[in-house]
Parts: sequence; C-alpha cells; structure tokens
Amino acid sequence: MRGAHKGAMSRRRLLARGMGVMGGGLALGALPACSVFDSPPHVVRLTAAREFSPAPPVGWQLLVGVPTTTSVLNTTRIALSRLEGDFGYFDAEWQDPMPEMVQGLLIESFEYSGRVPGVAREGSGLRADYVLLTDIRDFQAEYPHATVDDVPTVHVRVQCKMVTLPRRTIQESQGFEIRVPAKSTGFPAVLAAYDEAFHTLARQVAEWALQPGRRAGGGV
Repeated sequence: MRGAHKGAMSRRRLLARGMGVMGGGLALGALPACSVFDSPPHVVRLTAAREFSPAPPVGWQLLVGVPTTTSVLNTTRIALSRLEGDFGYFDAEWQDPMPEMVQGLLIESFEYSGRVPGVAREGSGLRADYVLLTDIRDFQAEYPHATVDDVPTVHVRVQCKMVTLPRRTIQESQGFEIRVPAKSTGFPAVLAAYDEAFHTLARQVAEWALQPGRRAGGGV
C-alpha cells in the first residue's frame, strides 16, 4: 500500500510540474498553443448549436431554467479533472458562470433549430407550456494519465426534466452524456472539444424536448 501511495504521489508531482498546475489551476504557459491570449484572465465562451435535422415545429412555448450543478462547476473557471477525481482549473475563464452560460446557449440553440415559436429564460415573463430544467453533473476536461503529453477528453453529463406549466409537474426525464477527445494538448484544442461536446448535447436535448408528440398542456 505504501508503494502504491508513493506512485500516486509521484504521478501528481509529474502532472503539477509538467502541466503547470499552480494553486489549483492549470497555467496557460504550460500549454504551447495558448499564446494566442494576451493577458489573464483569459475569457472565452462556447457557441450555440446551429445545425439540426429537419423536423416539424411544435405548437407550444418553452422556458429554460438556470441549470443546477456542483459547487466545483458553479463558477466561471474552466474545470479539469486529473487522476481519480482530483479537480483543478485552467488559467482561463468562461464569459459567464458555467450554468448561466449553458442556459443562454441552450436558448440560442433552440432558436436556431427553428422548431419552437417562443423560448426564453425562466422568469422572463413568457407565457410558456413547459420549462426545461437541467442538472449538470459533469462539465470538465479529463486528463486520465496525469502526464505532460496527456490529451484530455471533454466530459459532459446532464440530467434534463420537462416540467409542465403552470402545474409544474415533471412530464419526462432524460439523461445525456457526451465525451469528446481533444485533438491535441493545446488549450484551443480543448476549447474546440468543449464546443463540439456542447453542440452534440444541445442537438440531443432539442430533439428530445421538441419531440413531435409533445403537446401544449402536458400531453405526449
């Protein structure tokens, strides 16, 4: 057991030295492709999904709630996971706290789908038939081997609920999980993997939420 403990500690030291982990964050100076940023904090954002399979529009309106998540992910800091659940952060930030960013991007994605006549943030005053509630359980780049040349995989896992209004009863619940490997170790490649993962998530959520059989008033 003592030898295994020393091995785990040495892997942590290797990751910290090789990847520039300082104070719980991943220093961009250790990522060769990150020199495109000028000065910290490096603020970035994801983009909404724009391409959807053709499908008929629905006859009801939708609200999107602010996602719930863990305290580790409820921040503007961009999360990474190294070793067995050891969390840290890149030396970069989302434009908004991650849950609010995802809420806004989901709304944009629903708008780009062209299938829902009205979609807005919960609390906006829109008279809607449903509210989409989401719980974000994973939203991080995972480094499984803890080495300097480790290429991460972006892992996104979300549980969604379609809640009828005004009764606020759960009509249906569905989980979604996406993993997208980055194409290299550089931060721009990691950000591109985040973008691809979110686009896949948004398309899957939209197809599920806007299924043709779902009716105004809570019927499916």
